[in-house]
Amino acid sequence: MLKATPAGTRDLTTLPLFERFVRLREGVQWVPIGEWPTPVDDAPRFAKAHGLKTFHIKREDMSHPECGGNKVRGLEFLLAEARRRDAKTLVTFSSAGSHHVCRTAYHGRKFRQNTVAVIVDQPNAEYVRRNLAAGLAAGAEYVLANKLTVLPKLLKQLQRNSSGNRAPCMYLPPGGTSPLSCIGQVNAAFELRRQIDAGELPMPDFIYVALGSLGTAAGLALGCRLAGIKTRVVGVVVSYKWYCTRGRWTRLANRTLGFMRKFDTSIPFARVRPRDVSTVRTALGRGYANFTERGVALADEMRKLEQLQLDGAYTAKTLNGAMQYIERTHMQDAHHLFWNTYDAIPAANLPKSKIPPHLQKYFSEPVQPFGG
Repeated sequence: MLKATPAGTRDLTTLPLFERFVRLREGVQWVPIGEWPTPVDDAPRFAKAHGLKTFHIKREDMSHPECGGNKVRGLEFLLAEARRRDAKTLVTFSSAGSHHVCRTAYHGRKFRQNTVAVIVDQPNAEYVRRNLAAGLAAGAEYVLANKLTVLPKLLKQLQRNSSGNRAPCMYLPPGGTSPLSCIGQVNAAFELRRQIDAGELPMPDFIYVALGSLGTAAGLALGCRLAGIKTRVVGVVVSYKWYCTRGRWTRLANRTLGFMRKFDTSIPFARVRPRDVSTVRTALGRGYANFTERGVALADEMRKLEQLQLDGAYTAKTLNGAMQYIERTHMQDAHHLFWNTYDAIPAANLPKSKIPPHLQKYFSEPVQPFGG
């Protein structure tokens, strides 16, 4: 069984990034939510099965004991900013089974912040049911839309939750992705640097991460440059090819850099260029949230060999993309690090009466065949 490395002593007062750039801590809002650092695990059986020198996994699924995953890092900044604004409602939009909406609702509730999400339909899956159940249990309001009505309905929700005597609301972009939330992923790179220096893993030649709303990948690419991690970040397209480009990815990284430097000019002007990163665009399959045969097979292999649960929409495709990249570049002798963004949260026991009619199909219709 794959054994997690010790997470270390949790420090609720600071982050590695803040220790390096003190004035940044004074300029941005932050509240501790996650349990840091997330472990880095060796996956020797998976590596051996594929003829790899080393294959390690960054366990973002262990960022929180109940509702973890990569979104927790950004929420530490977003929810803190919402609290500063005295915002009582968080308005966002995404797909029905969004990890972002679920985690925002779950963690926002602890700060008495309600979540309203305008959502569009998506292929059904077990993780979609879990996320919807957890979001509804946390009090999230889901407003169904389509590609034509999503913007008008989003504007209506922003207006409704800002009018009259209501407390101010705060808009969160899809995936919670913004320069502010990306700071959490920049910090993840500084956290990783400490783990490398402690000997928990070798300096990775390649880091593989999902390209969805781009926030995790942008923060990592920038963070690795600032932390002196000599690696190539490889992003695997899991959402939309037109959106997940190296140009948009690196522009977000550089917007994050500019945002951080507004508060601390000691941060080096370490711009990320499109040629500094790589993308894999051949693991998406038929489209967003449609599982692929090879992705599911690799996820099943990872579960059997290393007891790690992936999901079909994001991490299974990222693992597929990683293996495609390694095979195409003949880099079996390099050091590889897989950034596991998925946390299989427990299924909430939600009565049918608590499920709105427009969401009931996700709990009654068949799901795509996959354990995630």
